[in-house]
Amino acid sequence: MNRKEIEMELMKHDSTVLSFPNRGEWGNSQYRGNCSGWVHAFLIWKYRVEKMAELFSGSGTGYDVCKDMGISYVGADLNPNPVRPGILNVNAITDEVPEAFMDADMLFMHPPYSNICNISWAGKNYSDPTGELRKADLGNMDWDQFMSTLNAIVMKYYSAMMNGGKMSILMGDVRRKPIGFKSMFADIVKPGQLEQVIIKLQHNTVSGRENISYGSRNFVPIEHEYLMVLKKIAPYLIDFSLPTKHEIDIRDSKSATWRDVVYAVMQKIGHDAPLEEIYSEIEGHKKCETNSEWKAKVRQILQQSDKFVNVSYGVWALAKVA
Repeated sequence: MNRKEIEMELMKHDSTVLSFPNRGEWGNSQYRGNCSGWVHAFLIWKYRVEKMAELFSGSGTGYDVCKDMGISYVGADLNPNPVRPGILNVNAITDEVPEAFMDADMLFMHPPYSNICNISWAGKNYSDPTGELRKADLGNMDWDQFMSTLNAIVMKYYSAMMNGGKMSILMGDVRRKPIGFKSMFADIVKPGQLEQVIIKLQHNTVSGRENISYGSRNFVPIEHEYLMVLKKIAPYLIDFSLPTKHEIDIRDSKSATWRDVVYAVMQKIGHDAPLEEIYSEIEGHKKCETNSEWKAKVRQILQQSDKFVNVSYGVWALAKVA
C-alpha cells in the first residue's frame, strides 16, 4: 500500500478506540504476540512522524510500515539476526541507546508481556546457543522482574530522546493462574507528559481462534490493549510517575472510621465474640491513641450499627445478610 491509501483507511479510525481486524501485510505474522502494523501507521499519521524508532522490533512490522509511508526508520531487537536491514541487534537492558534513536520524533515500543503469556523469543524465534540471550528476554521473566526491567528500559530510552519527541507504548492486561490479574498500564513508569491513552481492540487472539471456554466467566474477558503516548517536555528535567504500593493496618489508619475498624475485627474473629476478645484485637494500635475512651466507643458502635447483633450479655456477632 502507498501512503495515500494507508491514510484514507486511517481516516476511518480517527478515535481513541482503534480496531483493526486485518493486521495488514506488514511484518511476519508468524511472530506470536506481534501487533498490527496499523498501529504504527496510525501513530505516524496522527502525530506527523518523520522518523520512527522502534524498540522490540521483532517481526519487522514497523520497518515495513515506515517504508510504505515513506519515512525514516530505525529499530532495535535482541535477535542477533534481525529480520530487516533497518533493525539493529541491541540488548535493551545492558546496551546504550543507539545514537540513531536520538533524533527520532517518535519512539514506539510493544514489549513482551513477561512469562505469564508463555511467549518467549530467545531460543525459539531465533537461536540462543549459549543461553545468554534468554536472560535478557523480557518474555522469560516473572512479573515483578519484568516490570522492574521494563521500567528501567523506558527511563533509559526516554532520557535519550530528543526534546519534544514522543514515546508510545502498546501494552496490555493479562490474567493467568495462579498469579491472577496483572496490568502493565497500572505498573508501568510514565515519564514526561502524558499526551493520550488510546484503547486498541484485540482481534484474532489464541483464545478466540481456539474457542477457549472460561467456565463460569465470573470475570470480564480481556479484549483490548492500551496505547500510551508520552511527550518529552524538557531537555534536562526527567519527570516521571511510578506506581507504588502501600499497606497499612486499618487499626492504625486515620481515614478508617471506628465502625470500619470494629467491622474488620468482627470479620477477622469470624465467630461470636465477647467484648474482651474484641478489645484485644484493637488494643495497642494507633486508633486507640487518639481516643482514651476507645472501649466505650467500641461498645457504642456495636450497639448502634445494624452490622452487629448482641447474641448474649457482652457477646457480639456480625449480623446475617438478609
